[in-house]
Parts: sequence; C-alpha cells; structure tokens
Amino acid sequence: MMRRSCVFTYVLLSLAFITVNIVTFSNRLPWIDEVMFLDTSYNAAVHGSWATTAWYRVAGQYPFSTYPPLYQMLVAVWMRLFGAGLVTVRSLNLLVMFVLGGVCLQMAAPRSSRAGVGVGLLFALLLWGTSEMAWMYRNGRPDMLCALVFVLAVQAVVRHLQSKSPATLFAVVATSALLVGSGIQAAVCLCAFWLFLFLALKGRRREVARLFVPLLTGFLLGLLLVALFMLAHGRLLAFASSIIQYSSTLSGIALMVLPAAGEWFGFDPAPYTQKLLELTTPSSLSERVAPIVEYRSFILLSVAALAAYAACFRHHRQQLLTDKGFLSLLFALFVPAFMLLAGRFVAYYRWMAFLPLLVSITSIAARHRRWCTVFGVLAVLLTVSGIRSMLPDKASGDYANLRSLVQRQHFRSSDAVVCPFSVFYEIKPVCDTCYFAGIFPPEFIGHVDFIIEAPDGDAFDQPITDYVNRLRADTTVVLTAIDHCRHPTLTLYQVQSTHE
Repeated sequence: MMRRSCVFTYVLLSLAFITVNIVTFSNRLPWIDEVMFLDTSYNAAVHGSWATTAWYRVAGQYPFSTYPPLYQMLVAVWMRLFGAGLVTVRSLNLLVMFVLGGVCLQMAAPRSSRAGVGVGLLFALLLWGTSEMAWMYRNGRPDMLCALVFVLAVQAVVRHLQSKSPATLFAVVATSALLVGSGIQAAVCLCAFWLFLFLALKGRRREVARLFVPLLTGFLLGLLLVALFMLAHGRLLAFASSIIQYSSTLSGIALMVLPAAGEWFGFDPAPYTQKLLELTTPSSLSERVAPIVEYRSFILLSVAALAAYAACFRHHRQQLLTDKGFLSLLFALFVPAFMLLAGRFVAYYRWMAFLPLLVSITSIAARHRRWCTVFGVLAVLLTVSGIRSMLPDKASGDYANLRSLVQRQHFRSSDAVVCPFSVFYEIKPVCDTCYFAGIFPPEFIGHVDFIIEAPDGDAFDQPITDYVNRLRADTTVVLTAIDHCRHPTLTLYQVQSTHE
C-alpha cells in the first residue's frame, strides 16, 4: 500500500488548490458550453422543468439539450442542495477532481513503498497545476465527470482481468453504462482502451477479446437508457443527429449515405445534409490535430517520460512492454490518434491523454528518486503557468462590474431578457425567462422586455447585436438604452411596444 505520507500530501495540496480555485473562480466569465449545460440543470432544480433556452435547434425541433443527461442531473441535485451561484456550481467539478485524483493515485502506485511525500507532491502538482487541466476543471463542462467514470471503468476492467469474478463483471457493465450516460466521447475513449489492451497484451488477447461482450452490454444498456430519456422528451431523432454531427468521421459517412438512403426510402435528404454541413466540426487535418499539437504540457511531459523509461530500462528493455507504467505512457500517446480517427479530439478531451500520462509519470517517479526530482521540477514550472492562468483576464472583464449591472436593476421574475452567456449566474435567479441568443435560435424568442448586449464580445455575442439591430429597424418597437457596464462592455436596453 502507499505510504500515508503520500496520501496526506495529496490531500493537503489538493485542499490548497481547491481554495485557490474557489477564490479565483470569478476571474473566468461564464461561456457558451458552461451555460448550455447548466441552463437545463438550473431550470430542473429551480423550476422543475427539463428545458432550456441556451441550446441550438436540432433536426428542426425546438431547442433541447441532447447531451447524455447524467452530468446535468447531478448538477441539478447539487444546485437544489447547495444553491446555484457561480462558486457553488463550479465547485462540483473540484469535488469530482479530488475523487478522480485519489483513484488515479491509487492506480499509479498501489504497492510502492517509496511513494512518499515527493510522489504525492508531484502527483498533486501535475493533476491540479497544469494550465490545460485547470482550464478543463474550471470551465463548467461535464468532462471531469467523464474522466472519473472512465477511470472507474478502467479500474473495473483491470480487476476483472485479474479475478474474473461476477462482481468485477457487473462492475464492468455498470461503469461502461454510466460512461455512456456521462458522455459518448468517454465511451469511445474506453473503446480505445480495450483496443489498446488487445494490441499490447499479446499473451492475453483471448481474455481481452472476451471483455468486448460485457463492455458492449454496458454501452448498449447506457445508450438504451439515454435513448429512452430522449424519447420521453420527444428528442430521439435530435439525439441521434447530435451524435453524428459531433464526429467528423460519422458526419462524412452520413453525408455519403444520406442521398442513397433518401432515394431508397423516399425522403428528401437535402435538409439533413445541409444541417450536417452547417454543424459538422472542423475536419481539416491541421484543425483536428491542433488540440494535441498545442498541448505543450503533454508534449513536454511525454518526452520526459519516454526518456525516463528508456534510461531506467536500458538494460532490461524486454521488460518495458510488461511494465504498467510504460503501458500507460503508450496508451497516453495512442488515445489522441484513436480519437482523431473516431472524428473528434478537442481541447476539453485532453484529459483522455493526460490522465494515463500522469499515472505513467507517477509510477516511474515512485520507483526512481532521481526521476521524481526531475519531474518535480517540471511540475513546479508547469504549475507556475497554471496558477497564472487562474489570474484575472484583462480581456474578459471584471465579474464584479457585471454583477453590479444586474443587481442595480429592478427586474421582475416575469421579465423576459435576451442576454449573453457571461451574465448567466446573475440573471437566472432574477428573471424566469432568459434567452441566450448566442446559441438559441432567434425565431424561437418570444416577447422580450430587456436586452443585454455585449458589443465588444466574441462571435457568440454577435447574434445579440444582430437581434438588437433587427429590433431597431422594427417600427413597432422602441429600444431604449438604460444602463451600461464598461469592463466588460455591456449595454442594457429596455424593449417597449409603440402601442403601449
């Protein structure tokens, strides 16, 4: 078992990072993905309705969250219990990260008597401190839940290969089903893990091949549960469409198959192909590999890890392919390539490559003090960069100013507001109807009492400006600017009918 000092160091340093994050959470304004996921959770927790005005139209239907609902359900319960403020909601990912780190640390050095303070320090710094990981667990997306369930599924697979008991078999099925409920991309990553085991464990391929059945059973069970949930809300077709459109590979196949399918089954494929062309993720090679090429922490640590294993096993190279730490390193390099072939590997999927790399580094560091020191120095340097990424972003603006703008108004709960994503946590408790027009289609926007425009915002704020300009051209509407915020730049308009 690991030394208590290793666990204690991890816990202590994790608490320090959690404190830093809580203090600096407001330095990052709410953004499109965060609001898209959390709007449904807020409405479920506060209004009792699984609905959203922060999603896009899929298959011509009224916007509805088509992402597997496990994370949003968990957030809804969290909001119900602890509140829906910015710090409170974002703290859920900190709890998930803490548990995730504990599981990974146990996997990395389960029997190493050398896993002391240095290893605990190294592990915690790399887990919490790199800027890319910090960005992932601070952005309000479900990726950390995906990572936790994925790691639990990997642990179940490994234990089943060791014991082949009914309990471990059930764990494989259950965790793989939960993985689908937390995110389809995480299930694809588990497929990558299974394929990697099949290729790497030459002497145990028959055992690994048998694992395909419980994994597939779990995937189908999870997919069935999600499909039933979508069917109950009348969004099964939209859910299926969303799976296809987020994979460049599946989208390409669909674009080739749809014309023939339309001819065979007698329907017009043009609306579907047009929508796929609009929504399909970037498919050029440079765009698809950018998330891994630009992942500087991963590249630096991977090179250092390869050097460490080459040096430590230089006289026993035949043992490399049986070393769990080295296999974790190979999987860390394998998974981005697999995900690219599957059609999507974006910045918030980087945990898929980083976690096995972290396990690999921790494993070699626990056995070789010199390399523990080398990686420790790298971890400190990367943590400095990570801490800097948590500091206030001058370009995004001061959250206190944004909060003040909302709080000094006399909004009523019955007011309907068109607003940017940045005001999500402040405007939702005040107004029951909030249209986040940066993603919500304008044709579904009903009566509006106020508009908050971000004229100097990003591309997702432009639709609000377009909406403002359209109302200005409408002679039946009077648009009056009644308040401003300078940093970030926001303008509050009151919307009145000329017939009032």
